[in-house]
Amino acid sequence: MTSEKVIGKDGNLPWKISEDLKFFKKTTDGHPVLMGRKTFDSLKKPLPGRQNIVLTKDPSWSCEGVDVIHELHEVMNLRLMDPKIFVIGGAQIYELLLPHLDSMTVSWVFDTHKGDTHFPEFDHYFPKYKVIESMGEFEVRIYRKS
Repeated sequence: MTSEKVIGKDGNLPWKISEDLKFFKKTTDGHPVLMGRKTFDSLKKPLPGRQNIVLTKDPSWSCEGVDVIHELHEVMNLRLMDPKIFVIGGAQIYELLLPHLDSMTVSWVFDTHKGDTHFPEFDHYFPKYKVIESMGEFEVRIYRKS
């Protein structure tokens, strides 16, 4: 996200930073990733090496290689490849899950970017962060509940 909390534009990331994508792949590889249907649609196919979980209100939506849930509590009924689940978007999913998260790993993009999708307010859940890596165009921050 940017300092204005921009996370998307027209259903995609508003920036192209290869180091960010590499960090995302390295961090989430081998773990379940939970996302909304619109985020999945932007990916166009399941992310390899990860258990893809899509939360959608559409009872008829399905996709090969994806675990589909319609209510958040249904994630407890899934056989997870790893207990650590990464929530990867979109804004509605982040807002729904913020109160339940123990921590957040965020790529903080330095440049400003125009967008139509913003990360929800989270400072009251995660008032402090630690920078764990700096990579030119962005830094990686870990937010934890204090």
